Amino acid sequence: MTVPSLPDFERTLRLSQGNLDAAELAESHGLLCGLLCRESSGTASDFLGHLGAMQLLVNPASALEAVMQEAFESTRRQLEDEEFGFTLWLPDDDESLETRTTALAQWCSGFVAGLASGGQLDVLSDEAKEAIEDLQQIGRAEISSGQEENEEDETAFAEIVEYVRVVVLMMREDFRGPGLHEAIH
Repeated sequence: MTVPSLPDFERTLRLSQGNLDAAELAESHGLLCGLLCRESSGTASDFLGHLGAMQLLVNPASALEAVMQEAFESTRRQLEDEEFGFTLWLPDDDESLETRTTALAQWCSGFVAGLASGGQLDVLSDEAKEAIEDLQQIGRAEISSGQEENEEDETAFAEIVEYVRVVVLMMREDFRGPGLHEAIH
């Protein structure tokens, strides 16, 4: 089964007509992922309601609402993919490292908010709690303006994105538990 890709990030920003910046769009996806990790039975309407409650996206135009519904469905299917085809919805690599770092920080903040929206997180394993603390630290990340970007910074950023991706998949499994027909090891 081919896992669907997320809608084009830049096109979605254009559809928002200035109502979302890159960091807010990334935060929206983080929120979605946190919600889906907690409860896979949510709907796209629930997601849009959460965005409105957080003042991220209130009364979106129909084209933007359709793209956000597409993002909901794509993300849900990616998280269910047995081949781990899940990706974070972030600005393209041709954007500045500063823009991408800010977006990743907001993505992590949104994810933690989505997880927390379902109740207390203190029932999680110590490993999961530590991962949430890591995401909270990433959520506070900053990069100095005008700092010259280099290969080392790009590699570090890619490694952090991969770490966040793995944490999301781990959290989904922690909340979901084994399926009806899955072996418990």
